[in-house]
Amino acid sequence: MSRIFIVGSGTVGAATGRALGHAGHRVTFVDSDPRRVTGLVNEGLDARPDLDLAGEPESFIFLCTPTRVVAGRHHLADVAAGAEAIGRAMARGDCPHTVIVRSTTPPGTTRDLVRPLVELHSGRREGTGFSIASSPHFDSRNGSYRSGRHALETVRPPLTVIGADTERVQNAIRDLLSPLVPPGGQMRLLEDPAEAEMVKCVHSLFNATKISFWNEIWRVCDRLGLDPDEVASTVATSVEGSLNPEYGIWGGAPYGGNQLPGDTQGFLGFAEEIGLPMPLLSAVVGVNSGFEQRLSAELEALSMLASGPHYYAPDFGDPYEVGMQPPALDFESGEDPGAPEPPAEATLAASIIEETPQPVTESEPTERTGSEVRTDPSANHPARRRSHRRPWVPRQLGR
Repeated sequence: MSRIFIVGSGTVGAATGRALGHAGHRVTFVDSDPRRVTGLVNEGLDARPDLDLAGEPESFIFLCTPTRVVAGRHHLADVAAGAEAIGRAMARGDCPHTVIVRSTTPPGTTRDLVRPLVELHSGRREGTGFSIASSPHFDSRNGSYRSGRHALETVRPPLTVIGADTERVQNAIRDLLSPLVPPGGQMRLLEDPAEAEMVKCVHSLFNATKISFWNEIWRVCDRLGLDPDEVASTVATSVEGSLNPEYGIWGGAPYGGNQLPGDTQGFLGFAEEIGLPMPLLSAVVGVNSGFEQRLSAELEALSMLASGPHYYAPDFGDPYEVGMQPPALDFESGEDPGAPEPPAEATLAASIIEETPQPVTESEPTERTGSEVRTDPSANHPARRRSHRRPWVPRQLGR
């Protein structure tokens, strides 16, 4: 049995706490709203207005404060206040605790907002004084936890993601949350809290985009007098985008071929003819055009580099005709110390190529030296650039 604290006992916090309590853990709910605390106490649950960790053993602290959207931006004041409260409570306690951000937050919030605030107010350092992770809440498929208070009607998420920097923290939270995963559900362990936060955001974005897509198609069907339900149900059981979970998810390149470009452009023109704007389809075509331009630029850069070293080599003329000596080479480094800097377009081409994963070559002999050249296609993959990621700082906390 683990010791659990739920900081923020609204919809997400109450669902998480009830499920963990039903699994046999000792759960305490914390909320600044006295009416919410009273309601939980009347249910026979342990609920308090303040977090107190004095004398408490090592515990899991779930940060479940609301993340509202104000003026089109995430309002993180409640998340920040919860992190500060956790930090102050840790300062009065003796044991290290694990903080789990359960709220839906923009990618980077756990590492770049919650962690610094907990460190500031606790006087501890993450990794030694406490641990931190992200495990955002996903709604259950039937949403039954919204309509009842019984423990069996609490959260049974179809997806559980855990983002933490260390395997130890990942495994500890996995063992805690595994009993909550329903049959057919899945759990993913990620090495970066920001990845878990991004998964939750994209999960919602994809669902919203799908709904808007079918609403857009519904308008066209309605204009033409067609049955939108017949169209949607048929496409949903036949199109590869619905049947193949890996179809189209590997981003970085435009869709191509003979079908998709022509079908999207042609239908967009058809919609204009019948007087129906399709902003989502227009955006789809626009995004693809942008990636086509990017691919064209990358191919052009590859073509310039493939033309060989002579493309950048300065013209020294014939040294034997003018009495000059060839420029001395640094044989240890293989560089020409007298050569000028490459032109700007070469630098631009190199920067473009750096972001393009190269094909794997186990060993490729060179004609000049016979040495082996090994390439790592994942060297520039975004996952390999985590250590260089700039901290995300919200423009405002809404205070």
